[in-house]
Amino acid sequence: MTRSLAITQRQAQVLLRAAEAEKAIVEVKIDDKTFRLIPSCLAQTEQSLAKYRDIDL
Repeated sequence: MTRSLAITQRQAQVLLRAAEAEKAIVEVKIDDKTFRLIPSCLAQTEQSLAKYRDIDL
C-alpha cells in the first residue's frame, strides 16, 4: 500500500545529503510516525549483520 507523505522527495533527498555530509542519522517526525534517514556511510552491510543472526536468546 502506497501513501503520500507530508514531506516531498526533494526534501527527503536534501535531508539525506545533509546527513551524509555530517555523518549523522536524521529523524523526521510526521504526526505519530518517525522516519529515520540513514546515509550509506553509516548503514550496516549484510555481512556485518550476519554475525548477529546466530545468537540464541
